[in-house]
Amino acid sequence: MKKIILLLTLGLFISCSNVQNPDYEKNLEIAKEWFEVFVTEDFDAISDFYADEVEFQSAFYQGPVMNREETLNYLKGWQDAMEDITWEAENYLPGLDPETGLPNGSVRTYGYWSGTNTASGKSFRALWYHYLTFDDNGKIINGGDFGDATGLVMAVAPDQE
Repeated sequence: MKKIILLLTLGLFISCSNVQNPDYEKNLEIAKEWFEVFVTEDFDAISDFYADEVEFQSAFYQGPVMNREETLNYLKGWQDAMEDITWEAENYLPGLDPETGLPNGSVRTYGYWSGTNTASGKSFRALWYHYLTFDDNGKIINGGDFGDATGLVMAVAPDQE
């Protein structure tokens, strides 16, 4: 019985401790910089954030997991379709390794994208969630977007005549 109580106490202590991956703070700054650069629409600067080997999840309905070239085309499509883009982060959070459940230095964030559709002039403000995983060089190797991309595109599309 004493061993069970000891194990439960140890388990509670470990689960309540604020264990943080040592790379998180560095990666958090890179993630924040990514958002700052994205809204400038400097495509070359955005491209520099990505490793050669990357897997990125599209936010579109049944969207694929994309490689680097596909990811950059996806991001360029957003930049070309929208003007006056802003990111208003509600929160930045440490990410976890999906296999171990332990902090892995990745960054998660949710907040609001705002802007105006280039073709229609219609404005938008939409809630989104993003996750970014980095390699040892601070390059994005994994990430994804979660939001209603299809709904957003339809909402700001030019009116049918």
